[in-house]
Amino acid sequence: MPAPTSRNCGARSTWLTTGRDRSLARYACLLEATHHPELRDILGHGAASRTQARALLAAAGARDPDRAGDHFVACVDGLLFDRLAGAGAITAPPPGTAESRTDLTRAVGSLLHAMSGELRVHR
Repeated sequence: MPAPTSRNCGARSTWLTTGRDRSLARYACLLEATHHPELRDILGHGAASRTQARALLAAAGARDPDRAGDHFVACVDGLLFDRLAGAGAITAPPPGTAESRTDLTRAVGSLLHAMSGELRVHR
């Protein structure tokens, strides 16, 4: 499985810095779509991320790469939302810093390991 690096976590960092307004607008549109069914087409814009995550997790040997990919995207989305609008906006390293990129890299790496099946959940 490819390891996340500060370089490939750069997009996530950009979504928190120069792309912050766009990211916040995206979340606002998604929330609005929950109240207005005619806007639900906007939810389809996440399909490419899910397709990429499914392929990545299939290559990593996930037992159910479709589900794991969807969960991975949801977790990363939650991580970004927390840093933009949640408590993470107060507690996380400042966006755009090396410390923030390192922290995001570690978080995404932990998610990839968990979702790929390297960490087994006991039932």
